[in-house]
Amino acid sequence: MLKIELQQQRLMIEGVLDRNTLLNYWPLTLLKNVSGEVTFDFSQLESIDTAGLAWLLKQVALAKQAGLMVQLQHVPPQLRSLAQVSDVLELLPINE
Repeated sequence: MLKIELQQQRLMIEGVLDRNTLLNYWPLTLLKNVSGEVTFDFSQLESIDTAGLAWLLKQVALAKQAGLMVQLQHVPPQLRSLAQVSDVLELLPINE
């Protein structure tokens, strides 16, 4: 199960972000309600797979194209490892 909720300028991502759950959030229309700065908060993320990582990279790119300043917080080790193995860690604006 995946739940993504916008709380002010923060996207709270809760549950499992994988190929089975992310289709419910494609496209991620919540970004249309944000201006200036957005934080992706992964403090409640249980797990992520490579499809989830690809989805996240796309959302970060779309947010930046929309002129948003993006930061990722509470990034779990599993997400960091996937990004590192996939050689895309530097594309994620992680702010700890």
